[in-house]
Amino acid sequence: MFSDLMDLDDAHRYVADMLAGMDVRYDLGDDHRLVGTLCPDMKLTLERPDLDVVTAATRSADLLCEGRGLLLDLVDRAEARDAAAAWTGRVDTVTARTDRVDVDALLIRPDGCVAWALPTGQDLDATLVRALGPWFGQPV
Repeated sequence: MFSDLMDLDDAHRYVADMLAGMDVRYDLGDDHRLVGTLCPDMKLTLERPDLDVVTAATRSADLLCEGRGLLLDLVDRAEARDAAAAWTGRVDTVTARTDRVDVDALLIRPDGCVAWALPTGQDLDATLVRALGPWFGQPV
């Protein structure tokens, strides 16, 4: 019976997510479904390669290898990049395209946990700055 269940995509994904810890959600004070979860690994097409940050990353997990925070701008939202500019020494900002359509930007902690998410088409407010402070300290 278990073998038959593992042939079902939803059951297979459910068990794999449990084993990988992807089913854990920490309460970070934001009700967006991605905030507080491990960031799903996404295939990326870099829009603005920054040679100081990354040279040839094609997956979101590759961008976390340096052990720094990551602001992942998925639809070229300059206001999100500008809001995080004061944390440049601690947070890498990368503009890339992916097949996700539910978020415009993600702030990811060095451990891979999503600290903030900007839903598609939503106006940027002070929530990004409020998320940056506790995880990455005071702006410089």
